[in-house]
Amino acid sequence: MHQSVRAALLALAVTLLALHPALAQDKAPPAPPQAASAPAAARDADKAAAKKIPVSVEHDDTDPLGARLAYRLKELLGRSSLMQPTNKDEKKLVVVVKTKEEFPGRPGLSSIYSVSWLFSSREGALRYFLASEAGIVDSTGIDQAAETILGRTDKLAGTYGYLF
Repeated sequence: MHQSVRAALLALAVTLLALHPALAQDKAPPAPPQAASAPAAARDADKAAAKKIPVSVEHDDTDPLGARLAYRLKELLGRSSLMQPTNKDEKKLVVVVKTKEEFPGRPGLSSIYSVSWLFSSREGALRYFLASEAGIVDSTGIDQAAETILGRTDKLAGTYGYLF
């Protein structure tokens, strides 16, 4: 008879725990905080990596200041936490930089540049025009011009992020 009372009490306890989840949570031992945060941190890192917009910079002109501008733009892009440089055949923003010396008789003084932002879904497919701008840069303004171009790229990535 003692075993039947024990079995009945056990069945009652299981029924109560099933009907009241709050009681079950109070009795469960707490999970270690590091064990719970480690998978969450891994998921957050994966989400951050997935949110980075792939960006390709194209420049094929030969003037020295234009080449420095394109190089600085690629360098800043590599350090960006919002965008990632890529040359893969994938959906990406393409930043096309065209440069010419402002005064051919005085090389290295300043360059005229034009930047066009395009969306490319894959290699060989038609690219879609998003925006453009033009400017003049000298050797002292290369960093500022590259940061301005990268800022505009980030803004366009936010505007057209649904394409990715």
